[in-house]
Parts: sequence; C-alpha cells; structure tokens
Amino acid sequence: MGTELLRRGYPKDAPLELASITHRDLVRGIHEEYLASGAQLLETNTFGANALKLSLFGLEEKVEEIVLAGVRLAKEVARGRAYVLGSVGPLGKPVGKGLGVEDDRARECYRQQIGALLEGEVDAVLFETMASPHEVALAVEVLRSFDRNIPYLVQFSFFPDGTTPSGDSLLRVLEFLKSLDACVVGINCGSGPHEAVHILEQFSQHLPGPFSVQPNAGYPQIVQGRIVYGAPPEYFASFAGTFVRLGAKILGGCCGTTPEHIRALAKAIEHLGEGTTLEVLEPEREAVSEAPFPPSTFAEKLGKRFVFTVEITPPKGTNLEGVKEGVRLLKKAGVDAVNISDSPMARVRISPIALAHILREELGVESIVHFTCRDRNLISLQSELLGAAALGVQNILALTGDPPSVGDHPFARPVFEVTSEGLVLILSRLNSGVDFAGNPLGKATNFTIGVALNLNAQDLSQEVERLKRKIDNGAHFILTQPIYDPRDLERFFDLFRGSLPPLLGGILPLRSFRHAEFLHHEVPGIVIPERLRARMAQAEDPKREGVAIALEVIRGIRDMVAGIYLMPPFERYEMAVAIIEAFRREEGQDA
Repeated sequence: MGTELLRRGYPKDAPLELASITHRDLVRGIHEEYLASGAQLLETNTFGANALKLSLFGLEEKVEEIVLAGVRLAKEVARGRAYVLGSVGPLGKPVGKGLGVEDDRARECYRQQIGALLEGEVDAVLFETMASPHEVALAVEVLRSFDRNIPYLVQFSFFPDGTTPSGDSLLRVLEFLKSLDACVVGINCGSGPHEAVHILEQFSQHLPGPFSVQPNAGYPQIVQGRIVYGAPPEYFASFAGTFVRLGAKILGGCCGTTPEHIRALAKAIEHLGEGTTLEVLEPEREAVSEAPFPPSTFAEKLGKRFVFTVEITPPKGTNLEGVKEGVRLLKKAGVDAVNISDSPMARVRISPIALAHILREELGVESIVHFTCRDRNLISLQSELLGAAALGVQNILALTGDPPSVGDHPFARPVFEVTSEGLVLILSRLNSGVDFAGNPLGKATNFTIGVALNLNAQDLSQEVERLKRKIDNGAHFILTQPIYDPRDLERFFDLFRGSLPPLLGGILPLRSFRHAEFLHHEVPGIVIPERLRARMAQAEDPKREGVAIALEVIRGIRDMVAGIYLMPPFERYEMAVAIIEAFRREEGQDA
C-alpha cells in the first residue's frame, strides 16, 4: 500500500495512513486492483496508525479516526470476496525500560490502534514487519486484553544476515514464536524473495507452521529521487513453489510488489499442492563463559574501604601531557580512580574510553568512564562498550548526556535512543553474556555500573523513583551531584526506602566567591547555602577556604557515604590533592 500510494502521487511529507481520509478514492482503487489480481486477503492502510508515529505530524489525537477509515475502505472493497486483515506495525522506537518508549506507553499506543481495528470488525489482526520479540509480546498482550477470540498473525522482518532491525537473532525470534498462540507466523519486508527462502528454511526446521511470507520486490534503489524495486513479477512469482514446499500457506508481497506481482503469484500457485510440514529441530545454543574478566580494583574496594575518585577534564586535542601530570599528582595522593567525562557540556573532547585505556596502561590508574546516550544509537552503545571491555575499561557511569544545542556543535543531531536507565540495563545484559537483544556474546563483560543522583532535583521524589529503576536495572554504585549541606543527603535518605548500593558523595570545592555565586545561581542541581557564599566573599585565601569548606562537608556526610567523588574546578587538581591528604591524615590512613 505504501509504495503504491507514493508511486501514484501521494505526497511524501504526509503519513501514508492519512490517505484513507484525504485520498479515499486512491486507497480504494489500490485495494480494488489487488483484489482483481487475485488477492484473497486485503490489509488495512493502518500499518503506522499509532499515536507515536502520528505525533510526528500532529495527528496523535486522530488515531481512531484514521484506523476506522482504513478499515472501512478495505471492507467496502472486500464485500465478502476477501478477508480483511488489520495491519499493525512497530511503534518506530525501541521499547523497554529506559528506552525510547516505556512498556506502559507502548501498551497505551497499541490499545488505541488495536481497539479501533476491533471496533471496525476486521477479520484478523496482522502484526507485521516486527523487529523485537519484547514489543510483539506487549502488542499481543494488548490484543488478548480485549477478550476477543480473534485470529492473529505475527510476521518478523529480517536482514539477509538473519537478524532483525532491532538486532535480535533469527534463533531467538524462533524461540519466542514457539511461545505464542498465533494462527500463523512468518516473515515480510527486509529483503527480496531469494533471501526470504533462506529465512523460511530456518522457520520450517524449528516451527511446525503454517507460515506466511511477504518479501519485497528485491532490493530498493533510488531512481530520479524515487525508491524503485527491481524484481519483475515473473521472477518474484517463481519462488512460490519453494515457499509452499517450506510450509507457507499465506503468500504475498511487501514493499514494491504491485498488483502485477500478486497476479503472477496467484497464477503460480494455482496448481501447487499442500505445503510440507518438516521435522521440528531444536536450535543449538552457544555456550557463554561466566565472568571472563576479573572485577576492577575499584569494584573490589567499593563498600570495603572509604574511596576517593576525582574528575579530570579530558583534553580537546591529542596532547595528553597536561592531564597525565594531573593524574600523577592524584595517584601520589592515593586516589582510587579518576572520572573521565564524555565530551562534557556537549563540547568535543578526546574519547574517554581511549584516555582511560592510556592512563591504565601508562600510569596504572583506573578510571570511571562517563558514558552518555547523547551521540550513540543502540548498536553504537553496545559496540563501544564491548570495545571498552576489551581494552580493560570496566567502570562505567551511565548518563543520558547534555543536548548538543548547549555545546560547541549546536547543529549536531542528538540521538538519545535510550536514557541512562536503559543504558544501565544494557550494561547489565552485557555482564550476563548477551547483548540487549538477547544474542549471546560468547564472553560476558564485567562492568562496574555507576549512576548519578541529583539531591537538589526540583522533584526529589521523582528523582528517587528514577534511581530505584536504575538500581533495579543493575546499578552497582551511585555518584551524587555536589553537596554543600549534609541535610540534603539526610532528606534523600528520609525519602528512599530500600537497600542502596555504595554511594559516593559529590564534592566540588569552591575556588572564589564569584565561582560560588555562579554555581548557586546558574548551574542546575547545585544549591550553596548563603553562609558558605558569605564565607567565600570574606575569605583572604579563597582557595584555602574552599578546601576547608569541602572538608567540613565530607566530615558531615562521612558516616552516610562509601566514599567521595571530587570535582576540582578549572583543573585545579592540587585542591583535590589537599582534600584527600588532609582527610587521610585525620583518618590515620596511608595514601
């Protein structure tokens, strides 16, 4: 339907599903041509008619209207001569905890769309071009919640390498499909009929069938600004016999398949016999070794001794001598790890993973890498994290990240495909030996996972709930935003109920009165009591006074935290050294 609408002049900048309202005759005419070509199943023009996709066009309030219009047109044409399938596609964003769409939001979107399809009295519901078993499970759950004994079909889309667009392996999808009570399962989109044969062969080896198969008309290409699919109808239809022998009972076409393709397909199957049901084989499972990497030294110290970590500023270029000199000072003072920001404030800096590896190899200092979701999609996130593990970088602080608009490349496109909560879940899955989609890695990572906590959030209750979700997803330690009043930490403990992983209190030493005023008035999440700002205004040696205030706060929170996360201002590492050495002396500890 989509490629036919565009081929016949429907505007490219409008949602295809809206055509059921604005171009009724065009949609009706396409249905009629497919019916005349031999189609026995007509899909409603509702594939992307969900609130998330329609919100891109400001049409999220018209879901039911658009769906019902699509059903009416298909039924007007079918008139008992064909069945009408209610088409439901994926939501278009990753679904799950901390991802683009939370589970409850996904259920709500599917409830609107499926509810309207059922109101329109479709003959069956078709979940097509699906990529994530988790999303399909939610959609089927919603369908069943309507308590209707309506048939449903599930079709996944696969790349030629046997993975779905969400990264799930073919074998994992097959295992998932075994758990469903779908009337028919199968494949559509993704590739042409040649590749579809290889995927369907796997279906026939692992599932009893029956199957559906709707390939594209080959691979797409751009011709004069238009997407064109090159496989001719006769070639497309020549695969019909193979599909049927592999157990397909429903055959059709997806992107680029015209009424002529369906006519050729209908002709090709006229004289074919019943499909063959093959023996069901169990897939071989790849073994995953447990914890191939030893825990980091920092992880072994957490909760067992009072630790100090210090944030360092990664350089903009490749000259690392300045930062190395600062790290040498911190190492001598007894720092347990250094924190490396990930292009802080969305300003380009050297890769924190590369810098962490260099500091570990050359100076023997462990790092906590601040890793953001700002610049990376689901694939890139996992790829870089696996690279970090291979380089011996094991301590990760999971952050959402600052938007590019505040940085030195304001026109860069943000990604934010997952949030910090989702990133924690990804790290946890890598630690269990599988990627986010559940595909085995062969060797598990052993990341120590950190998360951030803003004690001065506008809604502290909401911040606490977010922290609980991060902990549920697998967080191992917590770093707070700067603390200037121990009562802020006490208020947090009053609100939080449940066990906490080790918490490190954030300390940002004040450098001057102007610095204190700037932090208090302009930086979100930082509140500096007036008495401390007054002390900085009256101080003869502001830096020394800043160190003294930091030590006072540390003493005030000493029994509530497992360590301190120092953030020396303007690369003044000597202030961090002074704080660590003074504390160690007071505690009678060696560096």
